[in-house]
Amino acid sequence: MTDTERAGQSNAPEGSGRLHTLVVLVNDRHGALDRIINVLRRRAKMQTFTIGRSELPDIMRITVVINDSEVGVEHLVEQLRKVVDVRHIVNLLSEQTVSRELALIKVNSNEAHRGEVIELSHLFGAHVVDVTSETVTLEVTGNEEKVEKLVSQLQSYGIREVARTGFVAMTRGAGNM
Repeated sequence: MTDTERAGQSNAPEGSGRLHTLVVLVNDRHGALDRIINVLRRRAKMQTFTIGRSELPDIMRITVVINDSEVGVEHLVEQLRKVVDVRHIVNLLSEQTVSRELALIKVNSNEAHRGEVIELSHLFGAHVVDVTSETVTLEVTGNEEKVEKLVSQLQSYGIREVARTGFVAMTRGAGNM
């Protein structure tokens, strides 16, 4: 047994897991988020975790993207349902969701390169949100691939800082959770 193995557990083969988007509606009460995070931390391989207010008063909306097997996700959902403050949970399939990520990217930019940075950002649908004599800060929304590609293209100019939200998601069309 290696250092990373534990009795009764084994690593899943590479590529056997897939990404699942869980949307959890939770009462906005003291300690509720801690209990949810503890369950997720123990039972899931989280890729992104986003918390925000929902359309309902005193209800928080948690969007978590996890990488796990189908059996693991069902068990996780059952564990989350046991948390008193959880109101509703949905495991969204990728074909039934609209999901986006927001990123703010601060790039080195002198007068000679500023136009290039801004032109490149426009190719990705990004918006300039701040300009100084030394930097340009961009805002981009989209899927992870789009954000990663823009970050990659901007590397040659020198990225000073990147802040990303993680995914938010909802069902397509007129349907509700």
